[in-house]
Amino acid sequence: MKISKRKQPIKYLKAADKNTRVKLNKAIDGLLEWRGDIVKIKGTDMFRLKIGHYRIGFKVDAQNGIISVEIVLPRGEFYKNAERK
Repeated sequence: MKISKRKQPIKYLKAADKNTRVKLNKAIDGLLEWRGDIVKIKGTDMFRLKIGHYRIGFKVDAQNGIISVEIVLPRGEFYKNAERK
């Protein structure tokens, strides 16, 4: 499997402070091993990974072996925006 990031996660990680960026990138790398608090989001084809008060929304394309990171936001903003992705 391989991980791809959409535009929003790339911009968010670039703007985040170093500690946050390292923590979130480590969590994203852990998706390959399906590590962490991962739950399917009801009513969508997305999953979410919980890291502290941050949420990482991603989709899995098993046929092509791609995990696509769609959105990275703090908890409150994540659930407002996850439905739109």
